[in-house]
Amino acid sequence: MLHLRRRLLGGLGRPGAVASLLAAALVAPGCLTLKAEHDDLAKKVDKLETQTIDRSKELDEKVVEADKKLAELQAKLDQAESLLRGSQAGIGVRMDVVEQETQQLRGATENAELVASSTQQALLELRADIDERLKKLEEKLNEATNIPESKDELWAEADRQLQRKNFKQARTLFRTFISRYPGDPKLPDADFKVGLTFYSERDYKSALGIFYKIIQDHADAPVVSDALYYSGLGFAKLGQCKNAIAYFEALNRPKSTAPAQYQKAARDQIDLLKKDNGELCFDREDAGAGAAARQGVQETQKPAAKEPAPAPAKSTKKK
Repeated sequence: MLHLRRRLLGGLGRPGAVASLLAAALVAPGCLTLKAEHDDLAKKVDKLETQTIDRSKELDEKVVEADKKLAELQAKLDQAESLLRGSQAGIGVRMDVVEQETQQLRGATENAELVASSTQQALLELRADIDERLKKLEEKLNEATNIPESKDELWAEADRQLQRKNFKQARTLFRTFISRYPGDPKLPDADFKVGLTFYSERDYKSALGIFYKIIQDHADAPVVSDALYYSGLGFAKLGQCKNAIAYFEALNRPKSTAPAQYQKAARDQIDLLKKDNGELCFDREDAGAGAAARQGVQETQKPAAKEPAPAPAKSTKKK
């Protein structure tokens, strides 16, 4: 009987197993069961089955509740995941906006730096320009205060500045002489030396303008020979050899009274230019070249003989 009770208690957890065990006990050989004990045992079995069914229902309810809570939890998890994805997308958009604004700010900064740099450069250039103007003004004031009052002293100082190769100062002094003494016999020489300062500064076009004026306005002045010769040199420096040759030839006309020194130097220059292979002369193919010289020398009259003030240049080779 004890053995049977243990087997019954061990199998209570399985529905339907209790009845099977009870039947087996009733028919077991060698066992006598009293009716009272049987009824008591049946009641206990019924009670255990009832408890087992109730517990099973309770467990089913808890499983259902657990499934419901799990579903709610999954829904919340899905919602949280959706919110997270939305937040990430929003963060990405905001980061793109921030990056774009950063790029715009950087571009504005760089442009501002460029503007500041150009403004600074403009200020530096403006300051340099002002300094240069002040310097020139001081030079003009110094030149004005250093101009001699006497005519002879003025001429001597102008010649002295020319010998020192202070061409700008010499030009200022010679022009002062011209303006102060417009009827002086030295006026053609003063004009020539103004032109000579331009020639010495390699401003050949300005020099040629002065020499042309001397030839036209002072055709009888001895300094015309100087103007003719240096006109030839000036045109040669500019590569206008036909004009240069025309001026040199004017010094060697049959009745020319040009000093022999100038006549020989002019012939040498003509030979040099005619032998040129294109290094000096740029007007070989120009059929109309030489017109300026022809116009410049056509009205030239015989000047009085005079040794040239400056020694004639030896070569027309351009520097």
